[in-house]
Amino acid sequence: VIVATGSRVKHLDVPGEHQFIGLGVTYSAISYAPLFIGRDTTVVGDGKLALRAVAELMQVAASVHLVAPSRGILDTTMAKTLLADRMNVVVLEGHQVKAIQGNGFVERLILDTPEGKAVEIETDGIFIELGLLPNSGMVKNLVELDEQGRLIVDNRNRTSCPGLFAAGDVTNAYAEQVLIATGEGAKAALSAYEHLLSFT
Repeated sequence: VIVATGSRVKHLDVPGEHQFIGLGVTYSAISYAPLFIGRDTTVVGDGKLALRAVAELMQVAASVHLVAPSRGILDTTMAKTLLADRMNVVVLEGHQVKAIQGNGFVERLILDTPEGKAVEIETDGIFIELGLLPNSGMVKNLVELDEQGRLIVDNRNRTSCPGLFAAGDVTNAYAEQVLIATGEGAKAALSAYEHLLSFT
């Protein structure tokens, strides 16, 4: 059996989020950053995915606001190196997103400051980078999972349950990219085939 059920994005669940998906709200800077050349953008998140999004956008966007609800990864060497002397990046630490607004397309983001004051920032695009939720529920009692609920696999895509293989974003494989998932799927298929041959 090969589990390749993928993952789903974490949502903010605030007014306007679902209304503006594809109209300025997206969940992947790697895929959509090129659409925002010279525009004002916002990244929401405080983990590695958010920092990767900032790294992509700061190369092409006019400005990038990083809305970091908690300090999260901001104290890491990666963040300090990335954000040092970057004139087009503004970090809004401790801010919470309350609503996304616009007229046909995203125009602004409503935030609560750490002091509880409502503020708004104008933006052309919002990249929600809160991480992924693996679709691992169907096998959670059969295999070993990591702290994020992803199936732990070895370099042959074997899980802790003999005969059960996994590939893609449902696993703890590095980076959530289609090309990587495709390669992992091929590895899982070859490993599963080899496993079946051992019983013939």
